[in-house]
Amino acid sequence: MTKRMVRSLSVALCALAGSTIAHGDVQAQEAAGGPLEEIVVTATRFGSGLTRAAFALGADDIATRPLGADITQSLVKVPGIQVSTGDARGGSFSFEIYLRGLTDEQIGLTLDGIPTGDSRFNGGSPPQRFIESSNVARIDVSQSAGDIGAPSRFALGGFIDFITDNPRREAGATVEAGLGSFDFRRIYGRVDTGEVAPGLSAYLSVSDQRNDIWAGRNSRGSERQHVEFKAVKQFEQGSSISARVSYNDQTDNDFNIVTRTEYLADRRNDRASDALTGIPARDVDFGGALGGTREDWLAYVNARLVLTDSLTLSINPYYQTLDGESFRYQDRSRILAGGDPRAVTGYNANGGAVRPALTTLRDSNAVGGPADMRVTPRDRERYGVTSELKARDLFPGHSPRIGLWWEGGDSSETRNFHPITNPAGSIDYDRARLNYVEYDRYASVETLMLYVQDQMRFLDDRLKLDVGFTYYDITYDARSPLEYQARLKFSQDSDINPKFGASYRLDDAVELFGGYAQNFAGIPEDAFLGSTAAINPGDLSPVETENLDIGLRYVQGDSAFSIQAYQVKLKNNIGIVPRDPGVPLDVDEVIRGNVATRAANTAGQKTQGVEVTGYHDFGDVDLYASYSYQRARHDDPAAGSAERRALASLAIIGGAAVRDIPRHSLFAQAGWTPLDGLRLEANGRYVGRRLGGHIVWPGTFQEAGVEYLGGYALFGVTAQYELEALGLPDVRLQFNADNLFDRHYIASVSGATATQPEYGLSSGPGIRTLDRYFIGAPRTLTFSIRAQF
Repeated sequence: MTKRMVRSLSVALCALAGSTIAHGDVQAQEAAGGPLEEIVVTATRFGSGLTRAAFALGADDIATRPLGADITQSLVKVPGIQVSTGDARGGSFSFEIYLRGLTDEQIGLTLDGIPTGDSRFNGGSPPQRFIESSNVARIDVSQSAGDIGAPSRFALGGFIDFITDNPRREAGATVEAGLGSFDFRRIYGRVDTGEVAPGLSAYLSVSDQRNDIWAGRNSRGSERQHVEFKAVKQFEQGSSISARVSYNDQTDNDFNIVTRTEYLADRRNDRASDALTGIPARDVDFGGALGGTREDWLAYVNARLVLTDSLTLSINPYYQTLDGESFRYQDRSRILAGGDPRAVTGYNANGGAVRPALTTLRDSNAVGGPADMRVTPRDRERYGVTSELKARDLFPGHSPRIGLWWEGGDSSETRNFHPITNPAGSIDYDRARLNYVEYDRYASVETLMLYVQDQMRFLDDRLKLDVGFTYYDITYDARSPLEYQARLKFSQDSDINPKFGASYRLDDAVELFGGYAQNFAGIPEDAFLGSTAAINPGDLSPVETENLDIGLRYVQGDSAFSIQAYQVKLKNNIGIVPRDPGVPLDVDEVIRGNVATRAANTAGQKTQGVEVTGYHDFGDVDLYASYSYQRARHDDPAAGSAERRALASLAIIGGAAVRDIPRHSLFAQAGWTPLDGLRLEANGRYVGRRLGGHIVWPGTFQEAGVEYLGGYALFGVTAQYELEALGLPDVRLQFNADNLFDRHYIASVSGATATQPEYGLSSGPGIRTLDRYFIGAPRTLTFSIRAQF
C-alpha cells in the first residue's frame, strides 16, 4: 500500500467518523449510555479470560489518591510497574515510570485507545497532561506485549490505556476542592448536561491546581489549569460517537538531580538554591530558573459503527499540539560574532555547519557577572487515525480482527541564549535580545502500522488462542541547518512481527495463560531532536524486543490470586552520548546539556521476572498485595571486545544491572469499612536495593564500577467519609497522608545524565560529581472534599 493510498484512506476514515462512530475498547460500557465510573470487579481487575498478563484499576482505586494527584501514581498497585514523581502528588521533570525493566519511552501509553506519543518531559507528551484524574473511570494495563493493535511505537513490552468517564444520564454538577502540605490548592468543577436529546449527553470540567515545590518553597512552584469536554451520542442500532477535547496549561519549576554523596550530606536538599545571590556561579543552581511552561491540546473522536450483528468497524481520528519551552540559568554569556545569532557562513567537506566565532564572557564569581538564560522552545503537532474491522464468530470458533494505525507529525526544538538584564538582582532576561542560537532542529515522523489477528476458541470455549501479526513502516524527515547541511529522509520497516497468546480454563476459577510477541519501535524522535550530529540511515538499528510470559490465575467470588513469569529481551536500544568522547569537556557544560552529542545504539538488555498478586474481600475488611521480582541486566560482551568498549562509551558496564530496577518490590493495602460511609485504608510500598549508576572514566571509558542505592519502605493512609450516609447531600470528605513516617530516600534515577561518564574520577578515587538522582518527597498531607448536585 503506498503512502498516498494510506493518506487517502485516513481522510476517508476521518470523514466517515464524523457521522457514525464510537470507541471499540469501551463499547460494552458505552452501550448502556451511562457513565464509566464503575467499580472494577475482581475478574476484570485480574484480567480473567485474557490471553496475556493484564490488570485493571477502577474509579475506586484512582479515588484513593488525593483528588487531583497525578493519574500515573495509581499504577503503583500494579505488579511490574514502578512510578516515581518528585512531589507526592505529581511532577514533570522528576516523572519516571518503568514496566518490567523498560522505561516510559518503551511503554505504549494511550488515552481511550488514542496514542499520546512519547513521554519525554522535554518535547514529549506524558499522558497526565491530557487527563484530569477525577474524569478517569478505569486504567487497563497489559504488562506483556501480547495484545495486538495497541497504537504505539513505544509498546515494546506492554501498554497502559487510560479510559475516561462518560457523561452522566442526569444533569448535575460536581465540585472538588483540596488543601494540603506545601501550600497545595485545588479547585475543580464539572457540569453534566444529562440527556439533552435521545442518546446525547456531554460534560465540561475545569480545574485550577497549584503548589510549592517542597525542596524550594521560596523560589519554586507548580501551576496547572486544565479543561476537558466530552460528548457521547448513542444510536438505537448500537453505533455511537464519542468526542473529547482536553486543554492543559502548565508552568512549573521542578526538582534538581543530585549525587549520592550530596544526598547523604543533606537528605532534604536537591541542591537547588532558594534565593538569588547575584553571583552567577551560585545562581546557576537557583531553583526559580529550573523549569518550563507548556500548553497542550488533544482532540479526538472514538467511533464504532455496527455493520451487522457480528461485524463492527471502529474509527478514531485525533489531533494533538504542544507549545512549550524550558529554561536554565547559565553562569556565562554567549555572543555570536556579526550580530546574527543564527548565522551560518557555509558547510565543511563533512557537511558540518561553519559559523562565526562564538565569544563566551565569564566572570562567575563576581556579583553581577555576565549570565544568560538558556531558553529551549519546543513545538509539536501530531495527527492520525486508528481503525479496526472486527467480526465476532465469522465462522464457528473464529473472531478475526484487521486494523491499521497511521500517524503523521512534526516536532521542532530550538536552543536560544538571551542575556540576563541584571544578574546582580534578578533572573529577568530580555527576549528581544537574542545573542546566540545553538541549534534549530526539525523532525517529521510518519508511521503506518497494519495488524491482523484471529481469536480462536476450542473445547467449549475453555481453550482460547490469539494469533496475530503486526507490520510497521516508518518514514523520517529531519534537518538541523545550524549544525549540518544534510536533510535526513529515510524509512525503516519491520519484519512481520508475530504475537501469540493462549489461555486454558481448568475449571470455573482457574486458568493458565501465556504468550509470545516480537515488537518494533524504530528510531525515537529524540535521536533527531536531542542530537547535534547528522544520522545516516545505516547508523542506527531500530529498537526491537522479544517478550515471553506465562501465568496462572485464580478468581473465585471475592478472592483472586495470580502468578506470572516473563522474559523481555530488548535489542538495539538508543541513547544520546557525547559526539567527541575523547575531547576534554567542561563538566558543568556536560551536566547542563551544552555539549556536542550524537545518537548511538546501546546494545540490549534482558529482564526476567516473576509477579505475584493476591486479593480477598472479607466484607468489612479487604486485603490486596502484589510482589515483583525483576532481574534486569545489560548485555555482557567479552572483556576487551569492541562491543564492550562501545557500551562503556555510553556509560554502560556490560553485564551489570539496569539502572533503577529493584530486584524486589512490594505493594500492600488493607481496607476497612467500620460503618456506613466510612472507609479507611493503609498501604505500604517497598522498593529494594537497586543500581543507581554505571561509573566509567571520561575519555578512556575504563570501567570503574557501579553505584548502588539502598532500599526503602513508604507507608500511607487514606480516610474517606460519605456524608450521604447521614442523609446529607452527596458529599465526600477525604484525607491522605503520604510517606506517613517521613522517610528519607532516593526516589529514582534520572535519564537525563544516564549515558555520561563520571568526570569526578579525575579528582580522586570515589569522587562523584555527576548528578543522577531525584530525592523522595517528605511526609505530605492532603485534605479534599467532593460534592455532587
